[in-house]
Amino acid sequence: PVPPPSAPPLASVVFSIMGNPIFYLITRIVFAFAASAFVLNPRGAPAARTFAEAASDSAKIISANSPTLYQHHSNSVKVKATAESCYSSNATTIGWQCDDGSGVYETKDEAKGTLTKYLWKNIMPYDVPVARSLGFDPEVMTALTAEEGDGEADDGEEGASDNESSGNESSSGHPSSSIEVARGLKEKKKKSTLVDGLSDGILNQTLHYALLAKQLYPYTDAIPRSIYMEYVVPYAVSNEPRSDHRPLLFHALKDALKEFERQPTNDNKEPIDEPAIQQETATSKEQIKQAVKIINTKLWSILGHDATSPIVFKAGLTPRIYDPLSVIAYGHSSCTGLAILLIGALRAMGIPARMAGTPAWYGKEEEGNHSWVEVFLPNDDGSAKNGGEEGGGGQWIFLEPSPGIAEGDEATANSDDLDRDPCKRWFCGAKRFGNGSNTKVYATRFDKKNAGDTAYPMAWSVGDEGVPGEDRTEYYESACGNCGH
Repeated sequence: PVPPPSAPPLASVVFSIMGNPIFYLITRIVFAFAASAFVLNPRGAPAARTFAEAASDSAKIISANSPTLYQHHSNSVKVKATAESCYSSNATTIGWQCDDGSGVYETKDEAKGTLTKYLWKNIMPYDVPVARSLGFDPEVMTALTAEEGDGEADDGEEGASDNESSGNESSSGHPSSSIEVARGLKEKKKKSTLVDGLSDGILNQTLHYALLAKQLYPYTDAIPRSIYMEYVVPYAVSNEPRSDHRPLLFHALKDALKEFERQPTNDNKEPIDEPAIQQETATSKEQIKQAVKIINTKLWSILGHDATSPIVFKAGLTPRIYDPLSVIAYGHSSCTGLAILLIGALRAMGIPARMAGTPAWYGKEEEGNHSWVEVFLPNDDGSAKNGGEEGGGGQWIFLEPSPGIAEGDEATANSDDLDRDPCKRWFCGAKRFGNGSNTKVYATRFDKKNAGDTAYPMAWSVGDEGVPGEDRTEYYESACGNCGH
């Protein structure tokens, strides 16, 4: 700028400096650092950040919705829960709630490494021969797990404690194995020369969408890490054929759960245009209930061959048609295939689910078998306090898949949900679960250590003990044993 003719000497100097390109460049740099220090430092942080700190940590600090806990805690740092805390996730950081009420924050790469290790340590026997095509690198995984010895790091609460004590390095001084696993996955993908994509396998897709659900849906914040790892992350439920179904199910249902997604925030971290679902339902538990109802109502027509041809029930098809993609392709299945498809859909949207069933009514194979679904509901207050069942933080509630609902019939279909009286379900009665009925019920698990010696008995594969299980007979005797039918 050119000073006016009457400007005093001092003003003339100021105008001259302001017109200098070097001055312009310096001011841009200063303002950039100032903006970084303001934007990247979460609101309400206890200490002001210097420009140097903002520059050096700009890749590590994220903005988030909580003024006290939504900072990025790199390398799985463990923090104590408070009444207001909510271990949320966003585009760069995954927040986990542990069984003891504390929280763990990881970068996406760290979380992917943690989950990969967990899946590998609990891999089912059917998957070991095809581990490489699933996406595992057996040599890398075996070496990393061997370095950990007999420890159970990254398996929920115990793993969180290990991370807290070790920080970013193991006792040998090397970077944590979760980071190494993540790096290994990236390097494997870069070095691959296979054009058909087999080297990537279904593992990477499954992990991607498991973490994407954590980022998108607030109700996942209240789910303990041990529950999410065992009942959302796995790519399989039992011994069904392995397939890349999670991307398909996620994108098929994303629009149906649009109102449940996290909302953008303003400068004060307040939601903009908060959706009706979050105004009406204050707890994660209620949001999960409503999401389950929507999925069990709309899934069958969304994946049907057309609007008037939803997926339907047909008896006697297990094990011929019981993996998700086969059920979708054929448009029908029996109870086991429908249960596995619904479980896959729930897991794709970040909702913990597992298969429950009896291999033989009254303990007699000739009386037939049945499979259905259990969904994990967190505590009302979203805390990780043990709700009376193993795993802490909530309880398992059962429901039946509701196939056959065509598009346009959703409002009158009366699909099953988690608020329904258990006695309203056809099999839940004193005849099948009363004293002396001899009906045994089991639920599928993935975690070998927590399952112990219990296997999930499969009526379609008698004697196969490859699927970890949990005996749920006592629960169903209590829930159904006094029902009138």
